[in-house]
Amino acid sequence: MVLDFRLEPGPEHYSCVVDLLCRAGELDGAWKMVNEMTTKENGSYSVSMWGALLNACNEFGNVELDKLAARKALEMDPHNVGIYVLLSNMYAKFSMWDEIEQLREMMKENGLKKDVGSSWIEITS
Repeated sequence: MVLDFRLEPGPEHYSCVVDLLCRAGELDGAWKMVNEMTTKENGSYSVSMWGALLNACNEFGNVELDKLAARKALEMDPHNVGIYVLLSNMYAKFSMWDEIEQLREMMKENGLKKDVGSSWIEITS
């Protein structure tokens, strides 16, 4: 990318690659890339990388990596309710009710609340 287009890849480029790896079920490859980005000195990573990994872990049932991805994502953005929801969904999938209760307590302690979904339609006559 740098040689062909003289474009230095940024966090959004790496996030896309991580997302593609996750969608292909290559969780180890995605983990390695995210871990490599987080250990770089320039900090070219974002919470979306961890979110993509978190979502894929949920889809493919990797609880341990899911917990790690959630912890890292929450370190970057502790008020992101979506991370808690994804982690809660994973716990529910595997009947981990005690962990769900702990998550709810953490959310309550941090003053976080999931917004209720809503939609609307406009009818014109």
